[in-house]
Amino acid sequence: MESAETSKLDFNPNIPPWGEVGRSFTMGLVSGFAKLVMNGLNTTNLHNYETFEKYFHDRGDVGLLTVCNHTSMFDDPGVISALVPWEHFIFKQDNIRWAMCAKDVCFKNFFYKQFFLSGKTWPIERGKGVHQPVVSVAAGRLAQGDWLHIFPEGRIYYDGHIGPFRWGIGKLICETRVATGKDPIVLPFYHSGMGAILPRFFRFFGIGQQVDITIGQPMDLSNITCRCGKAGEDQRDVWRDLTARVRGEVQKLEGESPPNIDQITDEDRLAISESSR
Repeated sequence: MESAETSKLDFNPNIPPWGEVGRSFTMGLVSGFAKLVMNGLNTTNLHNYETFEKYFHDRGDVGLLTVCNHTSMFDDPGVISALVPWEHFIFKQDNIRWAMCAKDVCFKNFFYKQFFLSGKTWPIERGKGVHQPVVSVAAGRLAQGDWLHIFPEGRIYYDGHIGPFRWGIGKLICETRVATGKDPIVLPFYHSGMGAILPRFFRFFGIGQQVDITIGQPMDLSNITCRCGKAGEDQRDVWRDLTARVRGEVQKLEGESPPNIDQITDEDRLAISESSR
């Protein structure tokens, strides 16, 4: 599955462009700065962290798919760095998440491309749908037992509320199920306060703010994933059902967490209102 799709990419998703030393330096430097921001300049509270810790350290050969809301440009690396001990970023990069980022944001020039690929991040193109090769490459990593983190909303929602989830998450889960015969571990979480750490219109990082990260429980999706790859089943319906279930779990965590701030301005609301007429 992964090798066939890899050949369609203009980069090798398995080889860091600056080598293993470059990956270690990149991830160590970025995560170290993120930890300073999250735990030095600000306070981060982790709720039900033991559940994440359990599946981060010990899940056998089963892939881990974590999903959460997206409210700030600093969600990754900020939230991810708050969850994982620093030494893993430097010495045990195989344990660190794979991620995807919009090509027009993270891969808009040669340096950005090398930097984000070194940070275990792949480009995904907005508006190109769920059949992009990188989606199957990501599913292949899950099938191998790696950790993949995604923001299923596909963009930042500055109003602080959860937006619609993209079907790609359903496709990821289904492709992993078909490839391995078992579901990945799907672990949702919800974070509050990242909009104050790196605001939408920022001049510098927030100081003295509080972030809360609430970890959920692994999801049992077997009554839906049993339909993955089955003859007579419209796979788009299966992906949609999986996506709706995962979004529902993140919404439950939202109800248990402090609210996120609304960063939408009156000018934004007026423009949205006029465009909808």
